[in-house]
Amino acid sequence: MTNPHAPSKAKPLASLQAPQLSATAHWATHGMRYLAIGVTLMGTAAGFARAQNVEALEWQPGQSTLPTVISTPHNDVRKLLRQAKYPQALLLVNKGLSANPRDPQMRFWQGYIFEQMGQPEMAQQIYLGLTQDYPELAEPHNNLGVIYASKGDYPNAKASLDAALRANPNYASAHENMGDLLVNMARQSYERSLAIDAKQREPAQKIERLKPVLEITQGKP
Repeated sequence: MTNPHAPSKAKPLASLQAPQLSATAHWATHGMRYLAIGVTLMGTAAGFARAQNVEALEWQPGQSTLPTVISTPHNDVRKLLRQAKYPQALLLVNKGLSANPRDPQMRFWQGYIFEQMGQPEMAQQIYLGLTQDYPELAEPHNNLGVIYASKGDYPNAKASLDAALRANPNYASAHENMGDLLVNMARQSYERSLAIDAKQREPAQKIERLKPVLEITQGKP
């Protein structure tokens, strides 16, 4: 998948493409793509697909009712993200959130940074909060789906990707991540079928035929 860097490629919530929140990530961490919020927000996770990139790190809520906010703090964060200076970027993000706790772009970046720093649980809580406060934003749903997929939690991963596609039916990364997820879910079902009746031939044959596709999503769940 593509992830903000995990279920493949991710893009910024608005459009930072650097290390995508990654709307250019893979489920490598998760194998799916993550998306970032902003002019181009993308997130990252490793694994299924990609999350959104730093470019995706900019959130241009063109689809949302939120006004686009371009400020010095936002520009400073983008610059640090492009340079992969995550600890420094996190300091600025936290400072920005202390002044405006509901700033969706800063919150999305915060989740992305936690992913890059190897703290997916923290990122998950942030994305979950964003999906609750701003359900119309597709990127947080996508990135959350990538994180769930990376844990093998396919039901919640699918629910999150479904939500991302309802919010934005033209979200390419979410479609790719969904495809990666469904392939992995198919493999899982065939394996369960074999575990119940090992004498079956068709499930084993189907798994063999899926292997080339599954290898492409490696690093992904």
